[in-house]
Amino acid sequence: MIVLKYIEDKDIFERLYRNRLAKRLIGQLSDSDDHEKSMVIQLQRKCGFEYPSKLERMLQDVDVSKTLTSDYEKYCENHHLTNIVNFSIMVLTSNSWSFPEIPSLVIPTELKSTWNSFINFYNHVHNGRKLIWLHQYSKGELQTSFTSQKYIFQVSTYQMAVLLLFNKFLIWTVERLHDETQIKLDTLLQVISNEDFKHTNIQMNYVIHLSNDFKSKKLRLNLNVPLKYIDQKSISVDDTINNDRRMVIQATIVRIMKARQILEYPLLIQEVIQQLTPRFIPKISVIKKTIDTLIENQYLERQSDDKNILKYLAYEGTSPTDTKLFSSDPMHKVGPSE
Repeated sequence: MIVLKYIEDKDIFERLYRNRLAKRLIGQLSDSDDHEKSMVIQLQRKCGFEYPSKLERMLQDVDVSKTLTSDYEKYCENHHLTNIVNFSIMVLTSNSWSFPEIPSLVIPTELKSTWNSFINFYNHVHNGRKLIWLHQYSKGELQTSFTSQKYIFQVSTYQMAVLLLFNKFLIWTVERLHDETQIKLDTLLQVISNEDFKHTNIQMNYVIHLSNDFKSKKLRLNLNVPLKYIDQKSISVDDTINNDRRMVIQATIVRIMKARQILEYPLLIQEVIQQLTPRFIPKISVIKKTIDTLIENQYLERQSDDKNILKYLAYEGTSPTDTKLFSSDPMHKVGPSE
């Protein structure tokens, strides 16, 4: 926490910390939930309660998801649902978590009953919310039946979708696997490749089959190797941070003008800088552009007799912060961990 005192762009630190916290929480890699919560409390003390608010909501999502998983298990018992795969769920509010593009996937037949039953359960509990499944973060276990020795494979949902297809047919082409699963081709090629069979050399007409003579000294094998994604979030991180800053600057200007009603242009800029400096140092050019935008949208106006005086117009109705920044989002993202 001593280092944080010397970081000017604390919003960048928060975003990077949030990305790493998300990986720990989704991958269940945290040493202790109490340690994660303790860090959030320290950030609140150093930077104010608003600063780590998304981190706090992320931890709350994890706690709520544990309760939700327990409630779903009781729901299955009460409705005598016996053909359900044992799994736990994480429901993540979209406003607090940041994820790259959601890849497509056709749910395997063996999982559809569980998938549909949870959707029915969730819609009953939370009517009106939309679930988006984060298959790229999900994982599970499969037991082999094609080998003399039984093995348990720890696999990603993509690997599971491909392997379960071999319950239908023993031989598949890459093209048929792609059509059946709808997994993005680059991802699919990584799923079916190995060290001797590089995905860059795989053609669509290549034939894929199970290795019937597969043997291993381990009875439980972790095949869930991280896939290489072109993370659009990383590519455009500067754009994302700049966009977030513009939104914060806009909210700050509106908050100041709503309280003051009339204010000189230079004093408004000065006050915006003063309020935001503990979080990041805003550029004057961005503040000016944001003021111009608010004037164009008729939230502010320049006084006719003195262009250096700004007046707040939105006395009634919704403000730009109400409509753009703090709207409730019913969309939830879901990532089953097993």
